[in-house]
Amino acid sequence: MALLAAACGNSTSSASAGSSAAPGVTPKEIRVGSIANVTGILSSDFAPVVDGVRAYFSMIDASGGVDGRKLVLAYAKDDQGSQTTDVTVAQELVEQDHVFAVVGVGTPFFGGASYLAARGVPTFGYQVSTDWSDGPSLFGAYGSVLDYSTGAMVDAYIASQLHATSVGVVAYGVSQSASACQAAIQGFDSFGIPVGFSDLAFGIGTDPTPDVLQMKAHHVDLVFTCLDVSGNVAFAQAIAQNGLSAHQVWLNGYDRSVLQQYGSLLDGVTVLLQHVPFEAATSFPGVYPAMDTYLATMQRYQPAAEYDEVALDGWINAAQFVAGLQAVGRNLTQAKLVAAINKMTDFTAGGLMPPVDWTKAHTEAVAPYCSSYVQVQEAKFVPVFVQGNDSVFTCFDRGSDTPVTPPPGTPGA
Repeated sequence: MALLAAACGNSTSSASAGSSAAPGVTPKEIRVGSIANVTGILSSDFAPVVDGVRAYFSMIDASGGVDGRKLVLAYAKDDQGSQTTDVTVAQELVEQDHVFAVVGVGTPFFGGASYLAARGVPTFGYQVSTDWSDGPSLFGAYGSVLDYSTGAMVDAYIASQLHATSVGVVAYGVSQSASACQAAIQGFDSFGIPVGFSDLAFGIGTDPTPDVLQMKAHHVDLVFTCLDVSGNVAFAQAIAQNGLSAHQVWLNGYDRSVLQQYGSLLDGVTVLLQHVPFEAATSFPGVYPAMDTYLATMQRYQPAAEYDEVALDGWINAAQFVAGLQAVGRNLTQAKLVAAINKMTDFTAGGLMPPVDWTKAHTEAVAPYCSSYVQVQEAKFVPVFVQGNDSVFTCFDRGSDTPVTPPPGTPGA
């Protein structure tokens, strides 16, 4: 399930060349499409990706577009969370709508990935599966590789910062969820942090009370979950109801509406991120101007999604697309766009995330691996584990839970 992307590194990729054509391009416009799970199960976890794309395009178009061409998100497809439907709408975008690119993919089952890769269509999205490894024309927001092992050092670091003596680990019995938590368990074991209880086959919608009671019996003082927001909240409720005194670490749940709904129930919950936290704009004034720009632009064009993490992924997708267009210039083709992006060694979406080296990001997760963190304190998200006075990212080499210097270009470093 997509809910786990925040804990992942970047994935593996085979070769596929971009098309030499420029469908959807006119002297005045560049027409693209998007694919998102708008009405299917877990749609709230994916649909906002399109809002981020629209806001970024509106900002660029207000300044005259790119080389005199306006950016038009002409076709927003709903795959309903279905892998089969995803293939169908991907084909429609290419064969009927003749889009130049697909900007803003947000779906748990990216069935159209292979088709788009084979056609060389530049594709940008919220990467939550290994589908993004199908070709060099597919660009996940933080890289196109899923390497769960890159989270092991981060997980161990958080446990040590929270002074954990026994960890309880819970995942759904589906591949991405279980794989992320299995990697966490290996990380805890490697760094000498005892795992007192684990359940990597927790059923979606199941009562968490039996697991919580088992954790209480094993003196667990840190609960680490690889669940969606609903599952995480259910565990938070069961933890409170059964008197388990434990910190909670979530890989998914950075959502202000959830805080407003559940308030103090979530106090102490720590959430892992791959980008500059929204709260950094006020916690560290002037240090993260890219976040200031994001928030102001979203407030103007897509206010309902301003603090939505998936909308931020869509913004990053659009920023990467535009960076490629600017690198190519007026004489535009799909192949040129793909080649230009794959030469970028330090893409940060203007300063929203640690740099991604796209000469490598299709095939490997490159160290150091950096994350930021927020913790719920008095019903508000607050950046924590800050390095120095205002650096929100903590970075690790593989095999070590000792922080290292962030790579050059890391925001705030």
